[in-house]
Amino acid sequence: MKITPLAQAIRSACTMTLMVTPMLATAEDVNSFQLDMLSVYGTDLNRYEFDEANSATGFKADVNELPRSVQVLPEQLILDQNSDTLEDVLQNVAGITRAHGFGGTESQVNIRGFENSHLFVDGNPVSNRFNVDVATIDRVEVILGPASVLHGQVSPGGLINIITKKPEKKSAHSVQLDLDEYGEQKVTLDSTGSLSDKIQYRVIIAQEDSDSYREVRTEGGDHAANKEALTIAPSLSYTPDADNTYTISFLHAKQNLPIDRGAVAVENGTGGLDIADIPVERRLGSRYDERDSTEQKVQFDFDHYFKGGWKNQLKLGYYEKEFDDYQARPYRGLNDSWTQGTGAVDFSNPANLLELRGAQQGSAVATNGLLLRTADSNLDVTEDSLFISDSLTGDYYAAGINNTLYVGANVHQRNVKHSDGFGLVDVSNVFGAGVYAPALDVVDIYSDNNPAYSKVSQTKVSTNDAQYTEMGFSIQNLSYVNDNFNVLAGLRYDRYEIDRDDTIYYQQGSGGTFTQQAEASRVKIKGDNDNISGQLGAMYRLNDEVSVYGSWSESFTPNYPDVTAGQVTGSDNMAPEEATQYELGVKSSFMDDKLRLTASVYQLERKNVMTFENLLAKLNGEEETKGVELTATMQFMPGLNVLASYTHMDAEIVDDNDDSVDREGNTPYGIPDQKARIWGSYEVQDGALKSLGFGLGAEYVGARYGNDDNSFKLPSYTVYDVSSWYYIPVGDDKQLRVQAGIKNLTDETYYPANLGNAFRINVGDPRTFYMSARMDF
Repeated sequence: MKITPLAQAIRSACTMTLMVTPMLATAEDVNSFQLDMLSVYGTDLNRYEFDEANSATGFKADVNELPRSVQVLPEQLILDQNSDTLEDVLQNVAGITRAHGFGGTESQVNIRGFENSHLFVDGNPVSNRFNVDVATIDRVEVILGPASVLHGQVSPGGLINIITKKPEKKSAHSVQLDLDEYGEQKVTLDSTGSLSDKIQYRVIIAQEDSDSYREVRTEGGDHAANKEALTIAPSLSYTPDADNTYTISFLHAKQNLPIDRGAVAVENGTGGLDIADIPVERRLGSRYDERDSTEQKVQFDFDHYFKGGWKNQLKLGYYEKEFDDYQARPYRGLNDSWTQGTGAVDFSNPANLLELRGAQQGSAVATNGLLLRTADSNLDVTEDSLFISDSLTGDYYAAGINNTLYVGANVHQRNVKHSDGFGLVDVSNVFGAGVYAPALDVVDIYSDNNPAYSKVSQTKVSTNDAQYTEMGFSIQNLSYVNDNFNVLAGLRYDRYEIDRDDTIYYQQGSGGTFTQQAEASRVKIKGDNDNISGQLGAMYRLNDEVSVYGSWSESFTPNYPDVTAGQVTGSDNMAPEEATQYELGVKSSFMDDKLRLTASVYQLERKNVMTFENLLAKLNGEEETKGVELTATMQFMPGLNVLASYTHMDAEIVDDNDDSVDREGNTPYGIPDQKARIWGSYEVQDGALKSLGFGLGAEYVGARYGNDDNSFKLPSYTVYDVSSWYYIPVGDDKQLRVQAGIKNLTDETYYPANLGNAFRINVGDPRTFYMSARMDF
């Protein structure tokens, strides 16, 4: 028997490839002996850590060896914390804070002081309107800071890539039921396994029909907010041989979600503003405020391994979302009680209309508590995306240095059709023929029994039909200069094109009125941009426990004018948004990986930031965030797992680019100076109480300004969560996981986010008891 010599040929981020040593093997050996590639992973996964990620590099890499801030959140963390939404999961990441999310209907967070505008699912871009069901999540990879080199247009604050559950060879099935004291009811089924030696499947079905503590009370009845959702996600993998894998996955999601604009700020009588002291269950919208949507997503992945370990990845993806919504939108306060408690606005009386227009209070609700509302909607919205990417990755040896290379190209075409709807009232007897005013009503925010509300019919004011195309080519290289020194360098070329046709049926004018166009006016927006983005980072290992790193990275987003609510806003020559980040950090591991600490300091500058005030687009000249982030994981004893993070952010509007206001030096709204999060769990390892687990967590968020004028604040808050679970064996290869817990243990009243004004302030959930049961078999 002949023994063929083996050697370590190439070392990549977290793998070691064993292959025949050419210098020692004979020609006969090479021709007659074939060795399958063997990957040996050097870090065992624990409960809350997942060391591999490819979102930052395009290939699997150990995040502890990358000169970037990267964190991976596994499914086990989602399960132990009983996370309801993607935003709940992301709060475990340093530098991520909550955003308004269009009244709870969209997945939005702030990353390092900037709002996230894109999500990625399995490497494919979707908008933040995509509401991922946590039941489909295997893990979430987060890159902090610009990540345009691989992914093109992303938020300068960072990138969120959701990795969904894939088919597995080993059969595994689960059924889970989630309940809470306010009426949550959700059932999830998950099944995976092999149909043959070469074909594997997975099917996930989640259905929810949940009530909420938030409710509208009127003379016409009480109406609790209700959420209905159905997610169906099947997938198949076909592996004809060791070198090829084909995977196709589908998603169908239908949702009816309440739009909840939250609380409002009121004048406090001393020239300042306070958040209204009203019950947390009181909704200031109507029973009809909801978004009804249908989403479809299909993705095809083809992975091919070449000889020598090189890998080609082809991704084809299509995503589509259709929705309509309606909302009685909080609009203004009233300076006096001229409605005399009726809550009605009489547009037939010109004197009343003129008085109403003069009585609007723009900054907040007055001390009388009267809130003026409009009735408007997003009509017939269709958003679809086609994404194609192909990449080649592999290890090579050059000039005495081991390297891993990524070369890739992608095309992303996004089409959006959207109409703005308003409830309109004919006021031609006041302002002339063809003039309309928004349908308005008044509620008393302090009343528990406002007048009954009827849904107002909507008029299509303007329509947008746009196509956005992005084409990019990326190259990135991770060099292992020696055993202690790594260098990551990348470059991307982007071309961006916009082709947009807008139609205005009702032109918005002064005082919020609309004038019907005798002939619809059309606005044509067509343009293109080119850009080159880069990143460069280096890491040096001081010793076996501590490494230091530094990095520079860029991002880019074009800015174009918009047509909203019958009004053209912005200009054709707006400069593109550009962002640059500099970061220094330390990554360390002590006590045989039982304690891991990561610390970083960064400066992130963002120029030409498009913002909207009263639906008008404008560019802030420059915003900047300087920050410090700490992340730690601890496993000091078997069964104990702790994940903790701390963030200090100094965010600033450096240049407001507006002579009519003075916001330079102010803090952008919604960004706290400090945030801390800790979650720990312990699971008994043996004895009579084996598999009994406990979890305890706390989250602190500092005070945030409610607008860019910095005229009022959302107060700081600390929320505590507790949980306990127990695994009960049920026959062979079966177990029942029973879990119960309390969120917001101390029943803290808090406001996690807002939308930059006094009329859209998110309300945090009160103390909530929940329970779940999951059967694995």
